[in-house]
Amino acid sequence: MNKIIKRIFTLAVTLCLGVLPMLAQNAKTGQADKILNGIVIGSDGDTPLAGVVIHSKENPKEIATTDANGEYKFSVSPTTETVVFEMMGYDTKEIKVADTYLFTLVTMIVQANALEESVVVGFGTQKKESLVGAVQAVKPADLATSSSNLTTSFAGNIPGLIARQTSGEPGADGAAFYIRGISTFGANSSALIVLDGVEITSSMLNNIPTEAIESMSVLKDATATALYGSRGANGVLIVTTKEGRNSEKIAISASFDNTVSMPTIVQEVADGVQYMELYNEALYNVARQSGAAYVPFYSSEKIEGTRNHLDPYVYPNNDWYGMLFKDFAMNQRFNVSLRGGGKKVNYFLNASIYNENGIIKEPKDALLDVNLNNKKYMFQSNVTAQATKTTKVSMKLNMQLQYQDSPYESTSNLFYYTMRANPVRFPAVLPAEDGDTFVRYGNNDTWDTGSNDLNPYALLSRGYKEQYRSWMTASLNVDQNLNFITKGLSAKALVSFYNYSYAATNRYHIPAYYKIDPDSVTLNDDGTYTWTANSIGAEGTTYLESSVSASGYHEWSLQGQINYARKFGKHDVSADLVYHMKEKVNNATGSSEEKLLPFREQGLAGRVTYNYDKRYFLEGNFGYNGSENFIAGKRFGFFPSAAIGWNISNEKFFSPLKSAVTNLKLRASYGLVGNDSLGDDHRFPYITEVDMGDRSYVFGSNFAKIGAGFISNYGNVNATWEIARKLNVGIDIELFKDLKLSADWFHEYRTNIFMQRKSFASNGGVGGSLPWANLGETSNSGVDFSINYNKVVNSDFQYSLRGTFTYAHSEVKAMDEPDYSKNPHLSKIGKPINSNKVLIAEGLFTSQEEIDNSPRQDFGAYGVGDVKYKDVNNDGVVNSNDFVWSDKPYFPEIQFGFGGSVKYKKWDASIMFQGSSRYDITTYNNHPFCDNQHFGYGIVKYIADDHWSWDNNNKDAKYPRLTTVPSDNNTQASTLYMHDASFVRLKNAEIGFTYKFVRFYLQGNNLFYISKFKYWDPEKGRGNGLTYPLQRTVKAGFQFTF
Repeated sequence: MNKIIKRIFTLAVTLCLGVLPMLAQNAKTGQADKILNGIVIGSDGDTPLAGVVIHSKENPKEIATTDANGEYKFSVSPTTETVVFEMMGYDTKEIKVADTYLFTLVTMIVQANALEESVVVGFGTQKKESLVGAVQAVKPADLATSSSNLTTSFAGNIPGLIARQTSGEPGADGAAFYIRGISTFGANSSALIVLDGVEITSSMLNNIPTEAIESMSVLKDATATALYGSRGANGVLIVTTKEGRNSEKIAISASFDNTVSMPTIVQEVADGVQYMELYNEALYNVARQSGAAYVPFYSSEKIEGTRNHLDPYVYPNNDWYGMLFKDFAMNQRFNVSLRGGGKKVNYFLNASIYNENGIIKEPKDALLDVNLNNKKYMFQSNVTAQATKTTKVSMKLNMQLQYQDSPYESTSNLFYYTMRANPVRFPAVLPAEDGDTFVRYGNNDTWDTGSNDLNPYALLSRGYKEQYRSWMTASLNVDQNLNFITKGLSAKALVSFYNYSYAATNRYHIPAYYKIDPDSVTLNDDGTYTWTANSIGAEGTTYLESSVSASGYHEWSLQGQINYARKFGKHDVSADLVYHMKEKVNNATGSSEEKLLPFREQGLAGRVTYNYDKRYFLEGNFGYNGSENFIAGKRFGFFPSAAIGWNISNEKFFSPLKSAVTNLKLRASYGLVGNDSLGDDHRFPYITEVDMGDRSYVFGSNFAKIGAGFISNYGNVNATWEIARKLNVGIDIELFKDLKLSADWFHEYRTNIFMQRKSFASNGGVGGSLPWANLGETSNSGVDFSINYNKVVNSDFQYSLRGTFTYAHSEVKAMDEPDYSKNPHLSKIGKPINSNKVLIAEGLFTSQEEIDNSPRQDFGAYGVGDVKYKDVNNDGVVNSNDFVWSDKPYFPEIQFGFGGSVKYKKWDASIMFQGSSRYDITTYNNHPFCDNQHFGYGIVKYIADDHWSWDNNNKDAKYPRLTTVPSDNNTQASTLYMHDASFVRLKNAEIGFTYKFVRFYLQGNNLFYISKFKYWDPEKGRGNGLTYPLQRTVKAGFQFTF
């Protein structure tokens, strides 16, 4: 019985388990299918998309497509949970059936590689395939910055652009950059920078976060820059920020990182003991040369007491660098953006915050906060509205705020003081005494002028500076479709406003200096010392003094544009006509009338393009620009340009090779560009200016000196445009759709460069007010190319390799010079624009006999161990007539970069090397112990370790004989102090891991470099290197998107 019951129960359970799912399935299949309908548009123009494939993810046989109007009607079964939208050129989109409201308007996002097929050019965009000008598109993702300044990422990343960073100071560490090098010695050699149609400065460019940038284009030749007229004479950098997208939900992204920043290299200074020994050596050298008795300045007792650290006050040994600066600083960055919109209105919002700290060390004795801190707040707001079916209105607002706190003493001075200040003359600080309400800073009698010496620690502590800067651009853009007049016709209008303001407040006091009386020093039985200190120099103050300053300017501009673009079978034509006007007004008070008057400019520009069957391309441009800098009748200039292109890969005869060489295009352009920039001091060069100040002239037979006014500027009514003639030949190649190469050769010849005359006779009657004229000529030629290889192995693994190279060599072809026929080597003609003027050093004198048998050197007294110079003109005397211009400039002629990236599943990594070459830098203002202005200097370690001495009578020593008095012979600019500054550095390395919607990353910048030049980071350039050092940074952060 029990067995029967058990079998019946088992059968019942089995039936239930089998029947229930069938019943459930029957119930489900009995549900009605759901009908979904809506419209699909593209993010690249908000236009309906026809032919979008729509299907069920669970049931692929359920399929539909959008009609010619982008509309669809799709029936899905109850088992469908996700609907997929697919179309070539757009990212695949998936929408859950449960989110019914999302199907009404579906926006397909253009794929990244499809966006790359269009390039932003002057006042519009062009397809890459039809581009004949020299234009370089830049991916914002490739611009990994080492600080909050965008330009720190340019070097080696952008072909045709040469950049150099000379400072690592927070808020002031932007790189100077030039498109195809420096091609003029006129007043302006910088590129035009345009943000969303508004002209901005490099300072504002530096503050733009990469997260806000949609695209960046570098316009390099005459054809590409023509529509910007005289403003684009030195090339144009166009930055376009992101816009909103029609989407079903808001896209939110945010990132945060923390950065450790430290110098790439710290220049060492000799410590107190080495300093004293070398100072005594210098005294010996002077005494031996003059025949005087040698008396050491620093006694052996002083040296040994310092070496043995007997007492920090009696035997000070100040490490000024260690007192003023720390090893590293911590910085933070936060960025957030929102992107979205609907059919009528879309928006993009971005906010960034940077908090950067310098490596200034907070003095423990300071009564004030003198830290170096830089805070930046950046806001971008872009809103676009489809006002009517044919009218689109957009407004873009960019606001940047910078608050910088720093020591009252400039940071550049503080770094220089680490060598300038004596390390053993006095302690930095003396102990406080009862009743003191101030800090007793150590000091001593001055070496030369004033009442006391230089104490860097006191100067760091004496006050602080608060600086505020703000930049703002606002633009209103209206796009009007005029198809109702004729198909392909449209119009644009842009009104923009730009404002910059600056304010600074300085608060400081006079430090109280005390000198230890050497006669009061007593050695106690326990080995300690007692002494008394007396006030020295100006009386210190315990109250703060203040000073303020302010400046700024504002601009407004208006642009109107008519566009026509139409395709007739195989014929594709377009035309643009642009009118531009701008006014700038300075806010500064107390300026000259010339600077207070409004600055105005206007111009008309046009472009016509034609291509036949995507094979043959023609483009013509012109600029008709007006400048108030010139006299009436010479204010307008006409500057045309033309370009041609041939896409060989689209020819029928090329078909057999098409699978391998997927693109091959040749292009060439030639044109004229004008430059009206004459410098701030020559705004109206045609006006003669008379200064009524007192200047004495000799009159009459008794040679009496009588005061009278004088001409400070001789007007030149013939002053006119600087003209650049630019030729460009380029080739674009794509192999197997993976490898892309673009190369350009360029040549530019500039004439009419405005310069001050040098060939006037001294008795010509013009005094020091030499006239100005359009007399200079230069040439600039070179090559730039980029190579990119992108390979997608499978969905889990992809990698890319890329490289850039730029070579730009400039030469002076004509300039006003004195008559150098007897000494042709003095002429700069044929030499680089930024070449070094130096004497040719032939090592160091090693004997008196060598001196006696060499040409006389007319730079003051010299002897054994001093620099020996070449008598270039063979007149038996070395003097100012023996200087030559170097063959290489002090600004790089070659810049390159190479690197790659790899992505495997959730991991990604990238690396980038960058280098500069073909430039020499000279060292100066680094001479130990004294120069022509001051005494009491320290000595840097590289001179201390390798200089001429009687024990090291080496003609090839890196530095000549040490002296305690100025040596004009040894401080002349010469090849002895000129060094090859070529380098290659690991610019950037990054590794990341993505988990769901969050990416974690670790990034390093300026990690190391290789160079023959060892004294300081060679990118800083010439000088003494004693300024704020470039920074090595390591950052860790995360970014998420949802």
